[in-house]
Amino acid sequence: MQAVTHLKHPAFRAACRLTESAPREAERRFLMEGTLQIAKALHAPLRPLEVYIKEETEPELAASCEQVGIPVYSVSKGLFHRLLVSGYETSTTAVAVMPYWNIALDEICVRREGIVLVAERIQDPRNLGMLIRTADAAQVRALVLASPLADPYSRACMRSTTGSIAFLPIVSCAESRKVIDTFREHGWRQIGSSAHAQQLLWEEDLTPPFCLWVGNEETGLLPETREAMNALIRIPMGGGAHSLNVAVATGILLFEAVRQKIARTSPHGVPA
Repeated sequence: MQAVTHLKHPAFRAACRLTESAPREAERRFLMEGTLQIAKALHAPLRPLEVYIKEETEPELAASCEQVGIPVYSVSKGLFHRLLVSGYETSTTAVAVMPYWNIALDEICVRREGIVLVAERIQDPRNLGMLIRTADAAQVRALVLASPLADPYSRACMRSTTGSIAFLPIVSCAESRKVIDTFREHGWRQIGSSAHAQQLLWEEDLTPPFCLWVGNEETGLLPETREAMNALIRIPMGGGAHSLNVAVATGILLFEAVRQKIARTSPHGVPA
């Protein structure tokens, strides 16, 4: 383990720049906080590039990192806070530098299996983080961000994923139309979630493969996106609520797909 005792340390100085969005995007690296999240990421498809530990407070994590060849730095208390975004209270004692996901839309589409989640124009990074966590739990193959507004690699999003960002491949595509056309060219069935739909979610065949589209927190899917779907489904709403948080709605939709898959593959169906 190397010691970082001054701000001029080149690796540490480069890591500190990643608290801002422009350097993150330019270098295609981001920061992941938390001992448990980093420990999980050591065995994930997206693995840490280097890890910074506050004054040697995490010996087990340090040993695990060094065992798999990941550089570990011990950072003095006075410097460690520079790895954290100003204004956030935290008890974090470990921060990892992570690479962006490097995967193209065509790579996702060419293998037509499983469920791919497409999130269009999601604004709130915390909602996006919870959506990533939910999709990972439902064993979604990948998340495609269509016309993205929130940064999946921001601190707010990363923290909300609780580490799932290291397990779920993420692709960003500036135009929804390109995403629609690419999935269509590869023969995918595209299903959209919309309050305007006539069909309830359990009335549609949600067994894979298909891609599920969910929309903006306030306005839902764009009208042209809804028109391009093979099917539209909705969650029945009661009481005074007219909508659900996008991550909650996505969880309901994805786990209905999980339920249908279990019902079709299990000889005993779904347990009551």
